Amino acid sequence: MLKKIIPFFFIGLFLVLFIWRWPFSFTPDRLKNKNDLAVDLSLQGIVLKQGRDGQVIWELKAKKGTYSEKNKEIFLDEPRIIYYLGQYRKKLSILAPLGKVNQQKDQAELWPQITIFYQDLTVKAERAEYRGRSRKIFLLGKVELVKRDMSIRAENAVIDLDEETIEATGRVKTVVLRQKAKAEEIMRR
Repeated sequence: MLKKIIPFFFIGLFLVLFIWRWPFSFTPDRLKNKNDLAVDLSLQGIVLKQGRDGQVIWELKAKKGTYSEKNKEIFLDEPRIIYYLGQYRKKLSILAPLGKVNQQKDQAELWPQITIFYQDLTVKAERAEYRGRSRKIFLLGKVELVKRDMSIRAENAVIDLDEETIEATGRVKTVVLRQKAKAEEIMRR
């Protein structure tokens, strides 16, 4: 008779311990990432597209992110945004470690140490802010533009996506590399 009761005793003891301990096993201090509690949605493999007049004007891909219902923003890890320019849909790509997007406002912010690629131009800056209404990207902090034989450094810059122009401002320094190379070559002759 005792042999029949012992298994039920252990099963009952196990259930009591499980029920008693279960609510404590999911407390915030046991979660790996406590920041996940402050968001409304955690996402993996994010792809967003924004369009106007039947054409995609920008496309975003990110490794992962979190959505905040309160701010209507998506905070991103390793975002890459591609902006489409002009009639021929030329691509301007921005890469960054972190960022945030508000699709309703058509705005994006990327930081720190962003890199932009557009044809043979490479741009680096500390931060980039896209404002969809004006279709401009504001580059802030230690901007460096490099194109084949020219390098430009400035505090800030603005890229106008509709006009396909870039304007550097604040302590602008330009170095033309090819002329220096030609001058050295001439001196060798």
